[in-house]
Amino acid sequence: MSEAKETKKPQERPIGGGGKFIFCGKSHTGFVGLFNQGATCYLNSMLQALYMTPQFRASIFEFRYDKERDGDPKFCIPYQLQLLFARLAKSKQPAVNTKGLTISFHWDRAQSFQQNDVQELMKVLFDALEKTLHVDPNNSFTNTLYMGTSIDSLKALTDGYERRIDSKFDQLQLALSEDVDSVEKGIEKFLAPEKLIEGNRWRHPKTKEKVDAEKRIILAKLPTVLTIALSRFKMNWQLMQRVKVNQKVTVAETIDMNKYVEETKEGGLPYDLFAIMMHSGTARGGHYYSYIKSFKDNKWYRFNDAVVSPLEAKEGEDVLALAHGNGKGTSAYLLMYIDRSKIPKDDATDKMIPDELLKVVQAEDEEWEKERAEYERLRRLICMTVYYDNTEIKQDMDKGVTVAEVLSAVLKKAAIDSKFEPQDTRLRRYDPAMGWAQDDLDPKATLEELKFHRNMSLILETRNKGEDWPVINPNAVPLRTIFATEENIPLILQQLHYSDTKGLKVSTLMVDKTAAFDEVCKEIEKVLKVENGGRSSVRLIKLDTTKSEIINDSAKTLKDRGTEPSIQTLNVPPGCLLYAERIVEGEPSKLIQEYDKTVGQISVEFNLVKKTEKEGEDDNSNPIVTVSKNKTLKQLKQAMLPILGLEHVDDFRLKRNAKAEQFKDEDQTLEDLKFMSSQYVYVEKGRPLRKGESNLKFYYYDPDVDGKMAYLFKVPVLETQKVQDLFQDLLRYLNDAKPNGKGGNKYELKHMRIREKLKGGPGAIFQSTCALNRGLKSFRKFRDGDSLVIQKIPKPEVFDKKKNQMVFVHQFERDHDRLHRRREIIVSRLTKVEEIVPELMAIAKDMNDCQVEEKNIGVGVGKLTSATTVADCINIKWKSLKDLDSSLRLQQALGVRSEGTLIFCDLATSVKSKPSEKKSTAKGRARFKRPQRGGKRATENGIAISVASRPRPAAPEKALKIWTNADKAAEAKKKKEEENQKKEAQKTSSDATTGPTAVEEDQAYKEKLAQLSKDAEKSGGKKGGIKLEF
Repeated sequence: MSEAKETKKPQERPIGGGGKFIFCGKSHTGFVGLFNQGATCYLNSMLQALYMTPQFRASIFEFRYDKERDGDPKFCIPYQLQLLFARLAKSKQPAVNTKGLTISFHWDRAQSFQQNDVQELMKVLFDALEKTLHVDPNNSFTNTLYMGTSIDSLKALTDGYERRIDSKFDQLQLALSEDVDSVEKGIEKFLAPEKLIEGNRWRHPKTKEKVDAEKRIILAKLPTVLTIALSRFKMNWQLMQRVKVNQKVTVAETIDMNKYVEETKEGGLPYDLFAIMMHSGTARGGHYYSYIKSFKDNKWYRFNDAVVSPLEAKEGEDVLALAHGNGKGTSAYLLMYIDRSKIPKDDATDKMIPDELLKVVQAEDEEWEKERAEYERLRRLICMTVYYDNTEIKQDMDKGVTVAEVLSAVLKKAAIDSKFEPQDTRLRRYDPAMGWAQDDLDPKATLEELKFHRNMSLILETRNKGEDWPVINPNAVPLRTIFATEENIPLILQQLHYSDTKGLKVSTLMVDKTAAFDEVCKEIEKVLKVENGGRSSVRLIKLDTTKSEIINDSAKTLKDRGTEPSIQTLNVPPGCLLYAERIVEGEPSKLIQEYDKTVGQISVEFNLVKKTEKEGEDDNSNPIVTVSKNKTLKQLKQAMLPILGLEHVDDFRLKRNAKAEQFKDEDQTLEDLKFMSSQYVYVEKGRPLRKGESNLKFYYYDPDVDGKMAYLFKVPVLETQKVQDLFQDLLRYLNDAKPNGKGGNKYELKHMRIREKLKGGPGAIFQSTCALNRGLKSFRKFRDGDSLVIQKIPKPEVFDKKKNQMVFVHQFERDHDRLHRRREIIVSRLTKVEEIVPELMAIAKDMNDCQVEEKNIGVGVGKLTSATTVADCINIKWKSLKDLDSSLRLQQALGVRSEGTLIFCDLATSVKSKPSEKKSTAKGRARFKRPQRGGKRATENGIAISVASRPRPAAPEKALKIWTNADKAAEAKKKKEEENQKKEAQKTSSDATTGPTAVEEDQAYKEKLAQLSKDAEKSGGKKGGIKLEF
């Protein structure tokens, strides 16, 4: 297998809008990609494979568009395909669009988002080309390139009579099975003869009798391009859905077809692989891309929509390793082989492109180059605002220019280039909000090297000739301060909600971020003119609407820990707004007091609890305490303590309400707990749970006694505690804490296992080597009141889910239709069939008192998700244990996995009840269909299949169709005829149901009156009522 190695070019990021354009360089491979319109990856992969086929490409370029014959070029499929191929051959763009081609298919936007099968596309596209090229399908270039001839042979084994029928094929459809691990074996199986014997015998055309026969397919003539499809999609009748077969199949680069054809050739008949349609995903959807070999350099390339890259392999690996399949959903689906003798030596197809198409491609490239240049210019543009002498100078420049060039342009724009020499001016980064100018910029450095972002602010500084620049401290950072007094504290708290300083005097100063905190305080005192006998007399406070922090207290904490406090170590960011307050000995901060009263005040209402059992029920009156929302839960409990009349904060716990979980982290602030301005909490006596603890209920369960669960107690448990340590704590609690009271070790527990509690009984076992919250398959977060089960076991065990599994076992007596109680056994995941026999014998003899001989044991699998019943056992198809391969693992032989149900019986006994013959209806099957388990792979007959997890209701599948102009015209004509027929039918129906018209009714009425008048005259008025005269 050849290897493709290229020097990698730095990858450029695709930029563009709506998938229409990308402004990056063309791939260094020289090939052009195709944009994905939504779900047209299958179309892109097939188009690239057809373009890379020299004969197909030449045939498309030979087409000449005729307006009278072909109609509108917008809907002419050969013209649009020719134009697309011209773009792939000559375009300078990294990728081009297929929208023109899909419009010629008469596809709408919705069809661009509907994924179809690439194998089906190939057939439909060739049919459309044959129609629109106006040629005989038997003589079309698609027929010549891709159509072969095969013979369907039926041969009688009695007299050798053979019936042969010629037929054409465009693809070899290879079925995948366990014994097909390569393309060659798939072809051999495809061509292998099939015996028609017994009930499938063939009726002899001459003797008219059914005889044994042999049926096979013979390859008479191979096409130039041989297409092989691997049947990776099939129907799984158990799951009632399509699945993908992820079997690994070796794809050979060269196949000698001489051994597969009827008439062999001297020297062999080699076919070389040059295109592979890859599919990644499941049967419900996925992604197509192509591996294609170029005939120019004999190297493989990966065509993945808009991206084309060389296919490379690591040292010693196969370059097409992924095409063979990885068993995880990515594998080859459609293969194209070409007859080696028909590969053109010189490719001159580019010279066949019509001149008018070259002009179209050239015009598109010129337009794209303009857009790319404009995009690149805007992408590299830096928009700068330069501050000088209370004015703002706007300057936009490319990021590739130097600072000196920017300075020269700014000086000219400010009209001061004649006043100052370049060495007497400099630019510095500037923050106008804080008035902070940073270090000066190197004149030789480019804006890109200085990592300028899109919008930058700079300050222009000048000096007189001969003067020195002021020294710049690189550690200098700005701080904004407001001096807080009794007069402006209300305004400070008011503006705090709007993050505004309007009406407040803000002083900005530059301080050294590495200087000691006391030195910074002294500088702030000088700016604010606060003095107090040479020692720090200001308190610095950081405030926002959620919390407050006294910087002095934080500095003291750092100093106590041995760290020198500074602006940097105190995490005070540059430009931070600090409130400075004069320190008065012995008095707290007035600003903090007012802040807590207004901004951060919370009223907490709570219930009173009884101190002893004799005091009766809880008091209905609810007191209220007011605290700052910056206080912790523990501080809130301290404030509640005198009102509750309890001695310590650990004597009670708090909840949001009586049924909610208690607050466990007492170091959280009320703000972090999302307390509202008026909050109710429920007080409950008892030790509060700590962080990571939960109050859990425990139930006792012994499967060997009655199989029922009995409530034991409720205790706090640490979730991160090891399950093994929990065993010891629970035993100690049972033996010591409550020996005679409720609970207690009255069941004489010595060894146990912990299981989750389900509605129907005990559930999964917690692994004894793990922490409690990680003892199951996935992490479990416990809540107060959750339940666990303590199961009594005769001896200690170490349960590890990676090594062990629990299996439920039933014994069924067929002669009495009796199902014995379920037993539980722990076995290794590597347990073989022969190792389970002693366990079954022990259950039958010691537990059920119903002995069975080893040679007569029959086994079956019960329900996994619900309890197995007698009716289920009657319908089981029993397997004799002695007939199973004893070397297979339990899961391989019977499909019994962890927490599965195994049922055994005595096959020597008679059967009391026969299995039900009632057939399930489709409705019943749908109702009782087992739910899928998400995201897991399954196996069918030893072959890996992909099953989509949580499938959505499948939309009705529509056949892929490409409409030609003639198809659309015929469809429109048919639709019009149907509408006319419908109108005619409606008219006929209306005529049949409608009564006489008004004129007809009037005439009938007059005739009736005339008859009555005649009758009246004859009878003298006695007949017909009255005599009428007109």
